[in-house]
Amino acid sequence: MKLEGNNYNLILKYDHDTTTYTQWFYFKISNVKRDTRYKFTVINLVKPDSSYNQGQKPLFYSAKEAQKPGAHGWYRDGENIAYFQNAMKKKGGGNYYSLQFEVSFKYDDDEVWVAHCYPYTYTDCCSLLERLCSNQTKDKIRKTVLTKTIAGNNCEMVIITNFNSRPELIAQRRAVILSSRVHPGESNASYMMEGTL
Repeated sequence: MKLEGNNYNLILKYDHDTTTYTQWFYFKISNVKRDTRYKFTVINLVKPDSSYNQGQKPLFYSAKEAQKPGAHGWYRDGENIAYFQNAMKKKGGGNYYSLQFEVSFKYDDDEVWVAHCYPYTYTDCCSLLERLCSNQTKDKIRKTVLTKTIAGNNCEMVIITNFNSRPELIAQRRAVILSSRVHPGESNASYMMEGTL
């Protein structure tokens, strides 16, 4: 919701299949103006404290900056960052919290993505599994569909073992189970799992 000037209040949709959980964000801003100060306030966050109070900054990705040679992609930015309880009441009692930050952009008419953490998409996950689970590695690593997600996507399990062994020997082996990214905003856990794999 646009307020006066270049001030915006943002209301996040609840995490899928919840009625109250909001703590992460990933959105796009279009048609920005160079050297103009914008102020964003996310007004319906639920945690009483945040790493934004200890110096964390939002992540930004500029489409125009990304076209420059040697561009690094995502970068942290923002000034006058504050995380605080606001006056908006939650249904179950208590108040919501706000994240507020100001930022200026380098280019006119740019498209800029803003995120809480580095995005790691379902497509990123599928690409990783396709690279890892190939004909060349089928004796060591395989994937199988464990279940479907609420969105209908495959939730795959990766099995790493010596598949050249007899099936009854494989079945007797002890297993170590690694799991990551339980909630949508935990994209950093996806990067940790990629590194582990």
